[in-house]
Amino acid sequence: MTASPKTRRGQATVEVILDVACDLFTRRGIRATTLDDIGSAAGVGRGQIYHFFNGKSDIVAGVTTRQIRLVLDELEPVLGSMSTASDVRDLRTALVAYHSKVGAAVRCPMGVLIHQLSDADQAAWAALQSGFRQWEELLVQGLAQVAAHGELKRGADPRRLAAGFLAAYQGGLLLAELHGDLNCLELALDTVIAAALVPADREV
Repeated sequence: MTASPKTRRGQATVEVILDVACDLFTRRGIRATTLDDIGSAAGVGRGQIYHFFNGKSDIVAGVTTRQIRLVLDELEPVLGSMSTASDVRDLRTALVAYHSKVGAAVRCPMGVLIHQLSDADQAAWAALQSGFRQWEELLVQGLAQVAAHGELKRGADPRRLAAGFLAAYQGGLLLAELHGDLNCLELALDTVIAAALVPADREV
């Protein structure tokens, strides 16, 4: 951003621009959305946009940062309290349930950005990479607690499992969207979980 808004009105304008941009990027895609589209939908002129943002890439970075924060704000309480195999299975159930809701997009708010960012969106790329690292680290910490309770299989590495879980989630969503079938997501997550956790009848 060119400068942080110094008034409530300015902050409100920034929020409207980001809200509208996020909606347009989701429905049309980042590349197909222009500054004029954003300004028209937000009810602001180019002058106001450039007062707060350096250009489209700056808005893309703002939307990316916002999406990351929304995802992590949802995940932090869940992953922060993870300590048992049952908690891992509950996470799997919650993720599938979220995407099963009527009107819910079968896509990750963060993952979908990977295919839309251009080489010019360097700030957005950096934010996205940082966001995924934070997400993975939360998983690592949670799975380490599960291991401490003796509910990970012998030799299982929480860091490798966290990376595998994220890959299963993102890949499962991609196939679920392609085939219109959430069973793809369930199968991907269940495969990783089965490889990671001790059987339910042997849990502590």
